Amino acid sequence: MSDTLIINDILNAAAERKATDIHLVAGSNPVIRVDGRLVTLVDQAILTGDILAALAESFLNKENFDKLSKEKEVVAIYNWADRNRYRAKIFYQKGFLAISLRLIAPFIRAPKDLGIPSSILQLLNREKGLIIITGPFGSGRTSTAASLIEALNQNKGLHIQTLEKPLEYLFSNNQSVIEQRNVGTDVNTFVTGLKNMLDEDIDVVFVDSAHEEGVEDIILELAESGKLVIFIMDADSVESALDRFISNLSLDKKNWGIEVLADVLLGAMAQRLMSRVGGGLTMASEVLINNPAVRSSIKSNKLSQLNSIMQTSKDEGMSSLDKALLELVRIGDISMTDARNQAVDSNIFK
Repeated sequence: MSDTLIINDILNAAAERKATDIHLVAGSNPVIRVDGRLVTLVDQAILTGDILAALAESFLNKENFDKLSKEKEVVAIYNWADRNRYRAKIFYQKGFLAISLRLIAPFIRAPKDLGIPSSILQLLNREKGLIIITGPFGSGRTSTAASLIEALNQNKGLHIQTLEKPLEYLFSNNQSVIEQRNVGTDVNTFVTGLKNMLDEDIDVVFVDSAHEEGVEDIILELAESGKLVIFIMDADSVESALDRFISNLSLDKKNWGIEVLADVLLGAMAQRLMSRVGGGLTMASEVLINNPAVRSSIKSNKLSQLNSIMQTSKDEGMSSLDKALLELVRIGDISMTDARNQAVDSNIFK
């Protein structure tokens, strides 16, 4: 069977089951994720190293295929038969290639449909500052950020520029002008792209998860200079995201950075995608909105106080992850077992 027929069979099976992720590993059947849970496609053939090598070559252009040989890992967009777009991560494990595919939704969903809290949406009315979206991989961070950008695009006349690697959601200009820059293709690095924005006529900046030294410093400069910045981070919680942000600041700018972060931060949200009772997924979110108590905690480097602030500031639109999970259990959206497994303090569910 040709590599085209093999991947078509796998992706057809995944599409029929509404899978969000596909994992292809040599020596195993394909595995997909449906409603947050892994399912093995036992009716599909066991994959071999030769099959995966052929699939990788069909997924990638020459530039990315050469990069895979040198760096042993590459992320690209795979368009399948004009039906679906996938974020494809191709890497080596145990000496063989492996492929992970994540489905990119065919359209950008509205904030209400995703369950984005209204307190986060209200931050879009601010002309400048920093909004941080975080959560583990697969938590829907990029979908949330895209929804926020599209809300601005539909309702405000702004100049929006994005830095992404790779470009997942594709925007069309509505009320706003949106320029999407693919790091590695349109600009060499995140740092270079961000520096270029400092003196440009840009209202809103969106930065996909970036792992480059100096990114956090420039993000603060952009927010301080009058731009609204939406930044995706890799962290499990709001506290760990802010801790990582501060840790990544340049040593000679650390004190300056902490002061500026405390002033320009508008809010932060850490999210999880949970299996919904009856099928599908629902979002649980931890929300921090900057206020005097939050500002003081950041400036005094007492981030451990943030969880307590979120628990006691519901009226200001804040919520701890545990309270969000409890609410989803209360309304019957998720099971107690799933909530307890994701909780910061599982004892609270007793």
